[in-house]
Amino acid sequence: MMRKIDALPIGYSDVKSVIETGYYVDKTKYAQELIEKRNPIFIARPRRFGKSLFIDTLETICKGEKEVFKDYHIGKSENRYQWKKYSILKIDFSGINHNPNCLENSLKDELTRIAHSYSVTIKAKDIQSGLKNLVEELSNLSNGYESNIVVLIDEYDAPIVNLTKGSDLEQTNIKAMKDFFMTLKSLNKCFQFTFITGVSKFSLSDVFSGANHLDDITISKDTNAIFGYTQEEILSTFEVYLENIALEWSKNNDKKITKEVIMEHMAIHYNGYRFHKDGISVYNPWSTLKFLKSGELENYWYESGDPTMLINQMLADPDRFELDALPIDAYRHQLMYTGSRNEISLKALMFQTGYLTIDSYESSTGVYKLKFPNKEVEKAFTQTIQDALERRVKDYFLSTQDQIKSALQAKDIESFIITINIAFASIPYYITSKTEKDYHSNLHMLLYGLNCLDGINSHVASESPSSKGMADIVLTIGSIVYIIEIKYKANGKVALQQIKENRYYTSYLWKAKEIILLGLNFDQETKSIDSWASETVNREELSKQMNT
Repeated sequence: MMRKIDALPIGYSDVKSVIETGYYVDKTKYAQELIEKRNPIFIARPRRFGKSLFIDTLETICKGEKEVFKDYHIGKSENRYQWKKYSILKIDFSGINHNPNCLENSLKDELTRIAHSYSVTIKAKDIQSGLKNLVEELSNLSNGYESNIVVLIDEYDAPIVNLTKGSDLEQTNIKAMKDFFMTLKSLNKCFQFTFITGVSKFSLSDVFSGANHLDDITISKDTNAIFGYTQEEILSTFEVYLENIALEWSKNNDKKITKEVIMEHMAIHYNGYRFHKDGISVYNPWSTLKFLKSGELENYWYESGDPTMLINQMLADPDRFELDALPIDAYRHQLMYTGSRNEISLKALMFQTGYLTIDSYESSTGVYKLKFPNKEVEKAFTQTIQDALERRVKDYFLSTQDQIKSALQAKDIESFIITINIAFASIPYYITSKTEKDYHSNLHMLLYGLNCLDGINSHVASESPSSKGMADIVLTIGSIVYIIEIKYKANGKVALQQIKENRYYTSYLWKAKEIILLGLNFDQETKSIDSWASETVNREELSKQMNT
């Protein structure tokens, strides 16, 4: 096939343009199998995983555009695909207005637009009548169209997935979507093939009230690699880019680096998604293309969109979630969960949104082991959690800023401790600390990153050096210096004694009017400060000791 553009198809969602670039990864084998089986299909996959491109591939095939695919699986005579022309009811819910009172009208407008594209007119006083009228008109088209219709629904969950559970807008949009999808279900006998996709599965029950007519292939060996790139596909399609990156890396590192080494790095960062216990591992297509263009191992998936749904669910009801050390156990019914968002577990939510994937399966127990797919996703999750942590704590500290200032300036340690404990209690436990180092960094972030001391002469230093080691945190507020040592599963007195024995305060004796030593201990169970001890440095006593 002659390459016309020779450019990576980053952000392309129409298959003709991708084919023109010369870098189309052939997924038409899957398209042919799904079309010929005629089952109404549902599949969920993470964002930026090629869903829209595949839907456009289905649309182009079902329009009968054989010439477009002459060099690919479905276009080869030995694969015997029967090229027919179908009318197509295609709706991308991510492109429809979801604002209050707009979704119903937007859907009616979309049905009217589809009708006009086939030169027919429909009456759409409501969604149900508009959809029934459209299907009737499309079924009666002449000019070579088959009587059955192909239905393609992209991002079905877009109007509700990021909304607050139980909000008026969510309820309004759910009603409009139910009107649409339940009517669609009732017309199933008129359809040659139905394909519905989105990011999540748990929204299905909201809009279908039982989607038992759909063949859910979210976890299926046959379609495990329907989205994403296999290693074989990358090597065969993007070899020239791999070789160019290998040359560039070789030049920068002053040693020979092969494309196989490049693939090893790519695999660590972007491979690892498995959607069936026996499925082959696939690469994130968005991140793969971005890396092939730049040659730099960055977190492209995280940068491509804020995981609002995951964060909103995690912060809305933190006590509902449990995330143990990976890999974690899950059962099939959890991975395939379609119930209420109020009841979904964190591991099921993370699997459905692409933050966890199948690592292995124990047939004797029916347990799936879940893990992060790759380094990129692990970093993305960490960054997501850190951002959520900072927003949550910032909101709290802004509301208690004066209280914190007053406590520190008045040397009211007890009030300060209470405030810190309330702050940590406001943070979901799955993003709080589990080691002494974590508590140290989080407390530093509370005091420094949130500007809670704005407006007064203040400064926070972490692990400030002295002749005998480093204090965990040194907090200067006005003329007072707080030297803080943090312990975990120990005792506040132990922390205070460490400050004194190592004389972390020595370099501050001539810089501050008053020095307060503060030892803190965080409890493993409550994840809050359970004991503390403080002492004000006696300058006269220290002077005598230093002069003798």
